[in-house]
Amino acid sequence: MKMRKNSRALIAGALVLLATGFGGSAALAEVVIIAHPASGAAELDAATAKKLFLGKITSLPGMDSVALIGQADSSATKAEFTEKVTDKELSKYKAYWSKMIFSGKAVPPKELASDTEVKAYVAGHADAVGYVDAASVDDSVKVLFRAP
Repeated sequence: MKMRKNSRALIAGALVLLATGFGGSAALAEVVIIAHPASGAAELDAATAKKLFLGKITSLPGMDSVALIGQADSSATKAEFTEKVTDKELSKYKAYWSKMIFSGKAVPPKELASDTEVKAYVAGHADAVGYVDAASVDDSVKVLFRAP
């Protein structure tokens, strides 16, 4: 009898923690879109960031062409980025790009394995624009957009 009461109390406590956001999945860090510091690109608004990473635009003011750099599907940064910037879950983002590739309408971002690789690539290529966890940013890149 006492064990059943304890179990109920434990379950009730766990439900309260989950409902209030404690004990659930941890909040992900802020994601930013970055460019080479010498690029002529200025800060982006949310609509432009979305269009850029959905292949609807291929240049930015101050950048005649843009080489988009993304991350591997296993990256937590990619999952957060696709939801916050493109308003698509990762599976829908992948399906969207499959359709764009098949129709020949656009080329998807080049995928690298991590924030570190994306930052290094962007820092070394004046036409590159990518996304990373904000904690990865240093003077080797400049921030164009902070995901809300």
